[in-house]
This record gives sequence, structure tokens and C-alpha cells, in this order.
Amino acid sequence: MSQFASVLSQLFPGLVPILAAALGGLATEYVGVLNIALEGLIMAGGFSYVAVGSAWGPEAGFVAALAVPAAIAWLQDLYARKARADAFVVGLSVNLLVPGLASLLSQLLFGTKGVVADPSLASARLPRLLPGLPVLGPLFGLQRLSDWLALSVAFLAAAVLAWTPFGLRARAAGMNPESLELAGVRPGRIRGQAYLLSGLACGASGAALAAAIGAWVPNLSAGRGWIALVAVYLGAKRLGGTLLASLAFALLLALANAAQALHSLPADLIAAAPFAVTAVVVVAGAFLRRAKRPAVPAGGGNRAGRPPA
Repeated sequence: MSQFASVLSQLFPGLVPILAAALGGLATEYVGVLNIALEGLIMAGGFSYVAVGSAWGPEAGFVAALAVPAAIAWLQDLYARKARADAFVVGLSVNLLVPGLASLLSQLLFGTKGVVADPSLASARLPRLLPGLPVLGPLFGLQRLSDWLALSVAFLAAAVLAWTPFGLRARAAGMNPESLELAGVRPGRIRGQAYLLSGLACGASGAALAAAIGAWVPNLSAGRGWIALVAVYLGAKRLGGTLLASLAFALLLALANAAQALHSLPADLIAAAPFAVTAVVVVAGAFLRRAKRPAVPAGGGNRAGRPPA
């Protein structure tokens, strides 16, 4: 297989976890709240897939991988609203809590805090699609069923945000929650549903990562939740932009994996390249936003009705 074909073959499985998590982040961004807990929710999905799947099969594992992070995300938002806690701090707490809780449960269920492997949970590869085409053949050839299932959940999240009344209400909750109250809709309920959708999408991301190797590995997400957050902002908090940004980061990861075969370059440096680019994008984006920020008139506010930062 040529280097170009190798990159294309890794692009699709690299895109799916990032895109699903990014759409989860976009769901809460629509209601005007940054869900910083994407990393922890991905890990919750991956561990739930292995923990439940090892006992009742991969189908039950995939359902658990969707349900558990969705419940965690919903409870995360419920606590933040009822306790009037900072949503950012609560999200960071989830990122810290999930790995420790997964380690504890892994010790109780499997007798180890390390890798939990179950070959029966490794997702099967589907027959090669479009084998005769030079680009689409390697891109979609021999991909895993779990990737397609996770991509279906991501597309479902995108469809809910783009084409349903919930998507309109979510944007209204982020821009002008008073308008929802006048229409008899509770903004807090819409925000909770957005978090529920966010956890569902992140769970699909974690299930895809765990099913690709048939195992639970500590730090399974490997920074993909943070990359997904950057993809949301790099995509200007829009659906199409988030998709393109996720594709760009997936391409970077695929290129980094392919470049590891070049012995002339340090492997650690190559593996860190996508995350270095992520950091550069964050810093550059913050600088550009500050440079382009218009002057706010006295008494003005931002789109969510909050005083400007």
C-alpha cells in the first residue's frame, strides 16, 4: 500500500471519534455553554462499552456506551444549574472524576487498573466498498462496523441540531433565553437536552475507540476531546465548519501516523504534531478574536444576554 493510500485508510477511523465528540461540543455551544467535559465523556463511553460488552456482548456494550455518558452529561448540567455552580469547573471535575472512577471499577470488575482486553469486543471489518476507485476505495475500504455506527450517531446529532425544532430552541436558549420563556419553554430543559445529546455523541466516540482495539485502555481518548473542542471553535461554532475542522484534524492524525514509518524523524515528535497544531490554533484564534473584537457600546451585552467579558 502506498503512503497516500495508507493515509486515506486511516482518515476515516480517525475522523469518526473527533467528529462525534465535536458535534457533542457543538450541541452545548448552541445553548451558550461550553461543555469542557468531552474528554471524560469519551472515556466513560469507552469503559462502558468494555465493561458491559464483556458480560452481555458488544451490542449491549454499544448501548451502554451511549447511555452512560449521556446520563453523566445530563447530571453534570443538572448539578451546575441547581447548585448554581460554574459549568466550566463542573466539566473539569468530570474530566478528573471519570478516569479515577473507571480505574476503580476496572479493579473491582477485572482485577486490574490497566488494560482490559476482550478480543470478542473488537469490531469486525466490513467488506471493501468501491474497491476500484483510487481515492474512495482506500478511504472507505475495510472500515469497522463500530466506526459506521458511531458515524450514524454523529449524523443523527447533526440532523437534530440542523433540522428539528430542538435545534432552533437550542440556538434561542443561547442567544435569548427570555424568548423561550415567553413561548412557554423552559431554557433549563433545553440546556439539559443539549447536554444529553452531547454525552450521547461522546459515548459513540468512546465506543468507536474501544471497539477498534477490543479493549479498554487508560487514557483511551488520548486528547481527542480537547481536539474536538478546538474543532468547534475553529469551525466558527457552525455545523459545516465543525465538520471541516474535524476533517482537518483527522488528516493531521493520519499524516502523523503515516510519518512514524520514517525512521529519520523522532516518533514522539511526530505523534505530538497534531496536538502542537491544536495549541497553535487555540492561541492564534484567541489573538485574532481579540484583534477583531468590535467596541461594545455602554450597556451592551453579548448574544446570550450576558455582560461582555
